[in-house]
Amino acid sequence: MILLGMAEAESLKRLILQKLIRSNIWGGKHTSLDFIIKGVPEHYRNTHKGKKAVEGALKELMNEEWVIITVKKTGKGSDSHVSLNPRKVSEIRQFLEGMQS
Repeated sequence: MILLGMAEAESLKRLILQKLIRSNIWGGKHTSLDFIIKGVPEHYRNTHKGKKAVEGALKELMNEEWVIITVKKTGKGSDSHVSLNPRKVSEIRQFLEGMQS
């Protein structure tokens, strides 16, 4: 079941933030964007509409400056890597706590 509209974006943002927090990916520590996308439910990864929703959620997180996405050189070329912005800890926690209530 795919959620629609604002609730969909909010739940995807929450999912992405929680995965990064659980993995302790803050500031200079970063992980591949593929690692994050693999944590998203299959119905988002395997449909065009779902992929667009994930991209939109990531874009919102970048615009709010909660995540930092950079291109890093790897042994195989270069990949997009993501980390949480340590300057936005309180905003991120506030968002996650607000979603629970």
